[in-house]
Amino acid sequence: MADTLDNGEELVAAIKNAAGIILAVTENRNWIEVFFEGDTMHTQTVNLPDGMMFNVYIEEIPHKTTVYEHPRMMIFFDGPCDLEITRDGERVVVTGSPSAGESLV
Repeated sequence: MADTLDNGEELVAAIKNAAGIILAVTENRNWIEVFFEGDTMHTQTVNLPDGMMFNVYIEEIPHKTTVYEHPRMMIFFDGPCDLEITRDGERVVVTGSPSAGESLV
């Protein structure tokens, strides 16, 4: 069961030290892939409910580049971020802040 926040949104995931995200919301599959820096890139998948299309908003995350290749979009952050992914109906919001001890200057 997902947590509900004070504002009524559902907390989908909280992730530490993300280097970026890959968005792929298509007719058949709804997911957000979070990737991490390192010698070998590894990922964590956040699945959204099937049978729905979502409006995904990326907020408050400084990023250095965005790569779009239909049907995916890859966003590289300026530095490691702690992410919070919430959902309210068809609206999914990804917010982030610099990971502890990191500076995005």
